[in-house]
Amino acid sequence: MRYMPKDILDYIYENGLDSDFMVSVMNHKGGYSIAEITDAKYREREDGIHLIAPSYKINVLIEDEDILKAIAFGMYVSAFISRKQDDYQVHFLVHQYLAGMKQNFEEDILNEVVRYMILKTVKALRLDTPAKVDEYIGRK
Repeated sequence: MRYMPKDILDYIYENGLDSDFMVSVMNHKGGYSIAEITDAKYREREDGIHLIAPSYKINVLIEDEDILKAIAFGMYVSAFISRKQDDYQVHFLVHQYLAGMKQNFEEDILNEVVRYMILKTVKALRLDTPAKVDEYIGRK
């Protein structure tokens, strides 16, 4: 049977493996990790909008039009940094909530962030079967 990332996500949640999965992600298992940049700020400069995150020493110009539009419209945007071996990337997740309403939807946003992190890891490590997920988290 061929599994899609959504099928693997469903398997993880249906079997209560999300916490174990996130522990494996945080331990950089499989040579991959992804973390939310909790101090991410978006600042307008002369050359455009920048993502600034002092804890990661990040100051990058955002060039993705969809992310720029979301920020301009006041949407809450989460930023992530992933690492696969020595390759680092910055990712963005646009939430359905306005940035000013974040405090009213903390739990929903957290759930979206965890879901995003799981899906990115599943794709990055090609965890395309339940057996691979079980091996990744050390379940079997």
